[in-house]
Amino acid sequence: MTGRENDDQWLSEITLASALAMMQNNGVSEVLYKVLPKNANSKNQVYLGGQDPSQFSKLPTGEMTAHLSVSEKSGSHEAVFQAALDFYWLTDEGQLAPAPHAKMIFYPQYPEVRFSGFLKGCKHAPSTFWAKEKRGTEPGRILLLGLGNEKKVIGLTLPPEAPATKEILATGPHARYEVFGILPMAGEEEVEDGFVELMRHLCRIHDMGFVSSRRLDPSGALVPCTSSNCNGNTLEALLGIRSNGYSLPDFMGWEIKARQLKSVDNPSSTVVTLFTPEPTTGIYAEDGIEAFIRRFGYPDRRGRDDRLNFGGIHKGGQPAHHLTGLRLILDGYDPSAPKEYLSTGAILLMDATDTVAAGWSFAKLMSHWKEKHAQAAYVPCQQLLIPARQYRYGRKILLGEGAEFGLLLKAFYEGRVYYDPGIKLEGESTPKPKWKKRSQFRVASVDLPTLYEKSRIVDACDISKASW
Repeated sequence: MTGRENDDQWLSEITLASALAMMQNNGVSEVLYKVLPKNANSKNQVYLGGQDPSQFSKLPTGEMTAHLSVSEKSGSHEAVFQAALDFYWLTDEGQLAPAPHAKMIFYPQYPEVRFSGFLKGCKHAPSTFWAKEKRGTEPGRILLLGLGNEKKVIGLTLPPEAPATKEILATGPHARYEVFGILPMAGEEEVEDGFVELMRHLCRIHDMGFVSSRRLDPSGALVPCTSSNCNGNTLEALLGIRSNGYSLPDFMGWEIKARQLKSVDNPSSTVVTLFTPEPTTGIYAEDGIEAFIRRFGYPDRRGRDDRLNFGGIHKGGQPAHHLTGLRLILDGYDPSAPKEYLSTGAILLMDATDTVAAGWSFAKLMSHWKEKHAQAAYVPCQQLLIPARQYRYGRKILLGEGAEFGLLLKAFYEGRVYYDPGIKLEGESTPKPKWKKRSQFRVASVDLPTLYEKSRIVDACDISKASW
């Protein structure tokens, strides 16, 4: 045995305990695995399944970018979306070897998601077990993906004969995440159902009644939270979720959103902010926010001097807003085929002369949607300000699963999801005016189910009655 085969021999001998220890030593807190079929090799991308990249929100990626590919069958141009992965292979010494071309690719025309580029440019990739002319067509290989070290994804390939492979197959079935199994880490009890675990915690939090406003800082320390929007921070702290700068699912793959109400015992419809992306095109992006406000803003409606605002609800299919003169359109979307859209498409704010004032590419919006909304739990929350800020959380939880991007575009087209900014320019006549940006897309809570393939309201303290 020579060359690359000799370099990869250690993978044939590794135990599961050693593999997990190497992962943990590199900051991994969760390990996914996929048993590979014969066609998963260096000539073919690894099939991840799915209908939409949002189904893989556990995998941290860079922003989605739009591309056109030529179909080998028809010769036609087809939309493709790609997102880079900060991916590394583990070496035999437990070091990280970067794979600079690793990426996730979404083919909306099929639809399916694939993993690609994970060998290219990496000097220490386990190519023996991926090369078609070597062992890349053997069934029974296992790909491990380690998550939890910021946005890094750490990989390990196990051949069929490895003790670790045999241990994984012998101890299954494990909890699932799409096409992946989830391996319990050392010292952890295996959780069979993330939904059941989430409901158990939300019932416990409900039973606590009013709790003081708080958050967990990045180091894990519990600190007071004093701003007016601490309902989500407090809920995350009660679930053990630290504040961080990464837009990833909050609890076992579920995004947790607190929905503030007057009473959690009688939940009513409220407005939910889905995301707050900045425009990627138009006057806003090209000339700057100040030029945008001066051109499309209006004097403050409450009589506050020397101030221009840009606000108001802008919905698809509606006339131009009476204050801004802008209308919202979907460019590259066909309502007769709601799951088909152009890779170059965008949501645009346009004036009467068809000048683009601001726009958000589908790729940019898909990045936000992918990061958070595959599985979401909307938790009712009630606030108390006296003697100090406190929150109480309800037990009737709105759940949504299957947030396909096409459903989001359909909701935009129907006016269910809308643009509702809060942008202002203060001291607009002075040499140094101050501006504030707040581009936000919102939806009424009664329309949240339209964004998901499946939705339901569940009593967190009585999930025996829960069914889709």
